Amino acid sequence: MSLLEKRYRYVLRLLPPSYRAEREEEMVSAFLEGAGHLAGADDARPRWSEVASVAALSLRVRLGGIGAAPRFLAWGEAVRLVAVLGLAFQSAMSCVWFGDFLERYAFFGVLPTAHQQALTAAGSPDRLWDIVHGFGALLWVAAFAALVRGRPRTAKALASLAVVSVYSDHLKMWTVDPGQAVSAMVVQTLLFAFPVLALFAGFHRDAPVARRPLWVAALPVVAGVPLYALLGLLGTKALARSIDLRVWAWVWPWMDLPGVACLALLVACVARIGVHALVPARRSPGPPMALALLVVPVTLGVLARINLDGVDAVSRTMAAVNAAQIAALLLCGVTLTVLALLTLPPSPHPQAGRSPSPS
Repeated sequence: MSLLEKRYRYVLRLLPPSYRAEREEEMVSAFLEGAGHLAGADDARPRWSEVASVAALSLRVRLGGIGAAPRFLAWGEAVRLVAVLGLAFQSAMSCVWFGDFLERYAFFGVLPTAHQQALTAAGSPDRLWDIVHGFGALLWVAAFAALVRGRPRTAKALASLAVVSVYSDHLKMWTVDPGQAVSAMVVQTLLFAFPVLALFAGFHRDAPVARRPLWVAALPVVAGVPLYALLGLLGTKALARSIDLRVWAWVWPWMDLPGVACLALLVACVARIGVHALVPARRSPGPPMALALLVVPVTLGVLARINLDGVDAVSRTMAAVNAAQIAALLLCGVTLTVLALLTLPPSPHPQAGRSPSPS
């Protein structure tokens, strides 16, 4: 066995044992044939493109699609559900941001003084950018609609444009307030990039494509409109002069982006645990595994916003609420992980299931 062949076999260890048992010899022969006269050289190594292709194939096999082993199929379903749930939340929040954009331009009536001060001169580059970015929030809605209607490639393109829109706004904010830009970038990276990565990883060419009804595509908008009204009402109350800060300190940690994500995820986690306990026929590893995965970015997002340096009563109360949010998320995450592991199919044995093509 040549050194290059040993190195190819080492790279192929990225693949699951069941896949290697079926395809390893075929893949090694193909790699060696592609290497040609370099196969016998002492310093020959696999090309980086070959290593990358094996890594991508390993991910595609482990996040199984049609014909995959049950365990890999369960992991694939979980990651795909992470993408669906994540884009649904982002779409609902984008309705809130789009509502703020419309309010900023007096679409709902008299322009508030705060928004008047924020607007730049008509026809200026900043005004044009604000309008483009305002409508850019709808890219999340379009991406979710494309995904649930069975068009994952379109969803990937739209989600990528939405991410570019978000980060370009952070770069613009950097010139005004670098500290706030970094804080917002960290939180939104945790909450937005995670589902987008799941979208690209889970919806590969072997993944099943589900075409859901139109009313499913409209759900984030149906949820986002009342959410915009509720947050707007709470924001108005929070700015009232008669506000009791000691009372509102318990409410504010639930009103920002990590707080809303935390509340939505906790409701979903409790509902899933209830379904698992009360409806045995609906027990499956995918949903609890997906929610447990989502606990990670949401917990980190809340952690990024917690302020432990406050000395006044209001700051300490808000920090306590954030700590309670983190504790509740971790408890739900551990519980759902256990439920997922209890229902997860065993690892496939060699020769089990139909493996996707390495091409």
